[in-house]
Amino acid sequence: MQLKEFKKNKLTEHDIELYRTELNELYKKKTLDNDQLFIAKTQLLNNEISKETFKTMKAENTRIAKEFTTSLKTTKFKDNLKNAMNVVKSTRAENQDYIEANEELNYAKQLYEEFRLIVKEKGRSAKILKLSDYAIEIDHLNFRYNAEFPLALKDVSFKINHGEYIAVIGHNGSGKSTLSKILIGVLTPEKGIVKLFGNVMNSQNIDQIRQFLGIVFQNPDNQFIGSTVRADIAFGLENKRVEPKEMPRIIEESAKKVRMENFLDNEPLNLSGGQKQRVAIASTLALNPDILIFDEATSMLDPKGKREIKEIMVELRNQGNKTILSITHDMDEILNADKVLVMNNGELIRYGTPKEVIDEEGFLESIHLGIPFIAQVEKELKKAGFKINKTNDMDNLVKQLWKN
Repeated sequence: MQLKEFKKNKLTEHDIELYRTELNELYKKKTLDNDQLFIAKTQLLNNEISKETFKTMKAENTRIAKEFTTSLKTTKFKDNLKNAMNVVKSTRAENQDYIEANEELNYAKQLYEEFRLIVKEKGRSAKILKLSDYAIEIDHLNFRYNAEFPLALKDVSFKINHGEYIAVIGHNGSGKSTLSKILIGVLTPEKGIVKLFGNVMNSQNIDQIRQFLGIVFQNPDNQFIGSTVRADIAFGLENKRVEPKEMPRIIEESAKKVRMENFLDNEPLNLSGGQKQRVAIASTLALNPDILIFDEATSMLDPKGKREIKEIMVELRNQGNKTILSITHDMDEILNADKVLVMNNGELIRYGTPKEVIDEEGFLESIHLGIPFIAQVEKELKKAGFKINKTNDMDNLVKQLWKN
């Protein structure tokens, strides 16, 4: 093949982008159809659909899977590379086209490597669509750690609107952490459905589903990777292959959101506990998840550190574009939440506003949970004859006392 002919028919970056889009669309189509088939299996067992309907759906699922596999096996980028190699072989070194032929060969190699990477990901880097305004939907969820063990979660169902701040409370063994592990796909439920923005979580779409999620753990030291704060925030961005020229801006913006922009060149080991946790939050925010899960994120911090992290949670909620799910033992934290989800012995026993949960006389004490400190103070002041309006703010309570 001659250089002129090759250049006329060669593949370009545009062809790579078209292929990436094609494979992504096929992957989303396959994932959505798998979701529908998964639901149909349950409907079939419950006699809600006929065997014929299920058989038709299964045949369509097989057809879509074959279409996806065919796209994965395309040879056009490999053929393009072979053609470029043949051009170089057929061009003499002293020919003026020889340098250009080698440039075309290097370009064809780059395209082929990009193609291999896309195939390796199998379209999973595609952004999954938001099909619902509910950030999280849990439907009749059951889970046990071992067939001989009792259920760790028993028929749990609830919905969370996008933008809400939900506090999850309960004593040790109530199922709080099990629930968070199921949400991030570490554990698979025995029964029930988990949806994020309307997408049923399954083994086919778990990589895409996780793009919605960010999690901040109990011990910030377990999350540090980089030698500086800047490097640590950059780590997740590098794994997501974010454009290098965009990274400095994202790192700076994420650090500012948690008031750590002046510590970007500091070593994590030299930070306080609260500062470390703020860096962990910044690292998560840099990836721009829609749902942030705080798993006992304040439990290892001193009072100042706890206050800082709780303020950040409230600020993130007030921005309106993040769903906050905080699993906590800190009863004072529930006052900041829009709703409180109360777990006990693997069951969801209350799901309501902080006022609804706190005002139910003796409820929290009956499951061995105390009431928030400010609520305790209000209760005792009212017993002593003071007229106190309900408040979640200690400063407001103090002002009321001064008036009394």
